Amino acid sequence: MRPRLLMLRRTLLGRPSKLPSPRFFAQSTVVRAGLRTRPQLPFLSVPNTTRGSRSSNPHQQQFRYLTTERKAQWKHDIKLGIKWTTYGWLAMGFLATAAFAISQESLERQYPTPHEWSFGTRMRFRGAFCERDQTDPTRITDPLAIIQWIKGAVERLEDPKIDGKGLKDAPPSMPPGTKDIRAMSEPWRRGYYEAMMMYAKAAENVDGWVRDKTRNMVFPPGSMIGPSNPRPRPLPPGLTGAPREENCELAYESPDDIYLRILSTEGLTPRQRMDAGLAYASWLDFKGIAGPAAIMYEDAVEMAARERDSLPVEPLDRTAWTLNEAAGQPSANLLKSLTAFATFKARNGHVSSALPILVSILKARRNLPSETQTSLVSQISAAAREASPHPQISNPFQDALNTITGFFAPPAYPPPPADGTAPPIRDAKELCEEAALSLHIGEIMYTANAASREEGLGWTREAVDVAEEQLHKLSSSAVDKDARTTCRDCLASGLDNWATMVARLAKEETAKRDAAGLADAAAAAKPSVTSGGGWFSLWGGETKKKEDLSRWAAEEKVIVDRQRRVKELLDELEPPANGLSSIFSA
Repeated sequence: MRPRLLMLRRTLLGRPSKLPSPRFFAQSTVVRAGLRTRPQLPFLSVPNTTRGSRSSNPHQQQFRYLTTERKAQWKHDIKLGIKWTTYGWLAMGFLATAAFAISQESLERQYPTPHEWSFGTRMRFRGAFCERDQTDPTRITDPLAIIQWIKGAVERLEDPKIDGKGLKDAPPSMPPGTKDIRAMSEPWRRGYYEAMMMYAKAAENVDGWVRDKTRNMVFPPGSMIGPSNPRPRPLPPGLTGAPREENCELAYESPDDIYLRILSTEGLTPRQRMDAGLAYASWLDFKGIAGPAAIMYEDAVEMAARERDSLPVEPLDRTAWTLNEAAGQPSANLLKSLTAFATFKARNGHVSSALPILVSILKARRNLPSETQTSLVSQISAAAREASPHPQISNPFQDALNTITGFFAPPAYPPPPADGTAPPIRDAKELCEEAALSLHIGEIMYTANAASREEGLGWTREAVDVAEEQLHKLSSSAVDKDARTTCRDCLASGLDNWATMVARLAKEETAKRDAAGLADAAAAAKPSVTSGGGWFSLWGGETKKKEDLSRWAAEEKVIVDRQRRVKELLDELEPPANGLSSIFSA
């Protein structure tokens, strides 16, 4: 009977709807049929009580925290975190790569390299020059970084498997490691010469450094412990543990070997060979080896003089090493090498032979063609091109396209410089070179004897005036950068020489006055009575106090005012930033 009643009840009342109920972990809903409950599992339940109290209800509901939905949410969050973390690292990598590419492109425009070199060689070449020319006041230029950069570039250039394809070795009679670069292109040869010269200059700064073979560490000279160095120098900051002499070897190649390799390289121009000879002579002079240095200077002068063998008259007087006026205007190479030779002679005490050389050079420079004459010739040639029957028509679209492609294309390697066989033009840079010659002449005449001191001081004043005048005329553009550097160095040296000369003269004058006594000074300090005044100047008499101001003390004040006036020219302040970048600049 009971099943029938249930069927009738369901027919009349309908099936009851099932409402959703919360899921519990350790307690189930009441089963309508049997009224049975699930057993409680205490080790799986989490009491839902407040801290510090216990629930008195044994049938308190226990919720399940690790559900299927929550595990799926956690998996989704973890995947999302990994994805965005990966995106972030990729974005940082792309930004770092872009910053590196932009910096390398900027350095390429500042220090051009041949396009046929590989990227690794070009990067090392630029890195060495960038480290050498860094201007950050918070850090010091690292000579080890420079030589490591440039040494890597030279090794790659001389490696036939990398950038030295077609490079040949010099004959065995040449110094070891010398190359024959005549088969290479002109940009390759010029870049190789610049790298070798940079390598030699960097080796000068690390001459005598040793490498500890046991630790593969480089230490400065004089720091190793051994019989040849009984008093080792203290190590610089950052280095610990002085090396033992038996474990040390020279860390880098000697500058003498590098310069000899450069001078023996086949394929260099006469200008490059002369510059290398002058640099090697300067290094020998710095090391105190005056004899070989004089030979190298003479060889450089002879090399420059032989470039113009077609002249009917010898350009150089071999007895006094002075220029021959009958030979005409000298070449730029001859002027440069002869100036270096005369400076070397004056620096080593041969003043009597150096002064005539410098005077002949200064006279020859003042007879050079001026810049106005050359500009007039260029204007005439430009007018002739404009008057040609087939003038070039500019295309604005083509010009815009060339500008866009030029922005993304690598910069062109600069054309080769002048070979120096022609006379230089008397422009702003040459005028500053003349001022530098006047400085040398003034120094020599000031130190030669006491009678010519004031004459040497006059040469120095003239040099300072010329250098300051040219600095005011030059602009801050990249075209006049070399001229500004030359004039700035000349002005700074001239002011220092001027101040030193006047200070010595003032000191000598003070010493003479102290030796003679203070009688004249006391007499000059007494008041003088004018004619027409009374004894006590009560009837309008005027007293005058003579101020005995030294001539050289007054000139010292003039020099101080001059140094204050040219401070901005010597500091070369950068112009303020324009545009959006000025917002972020101080």
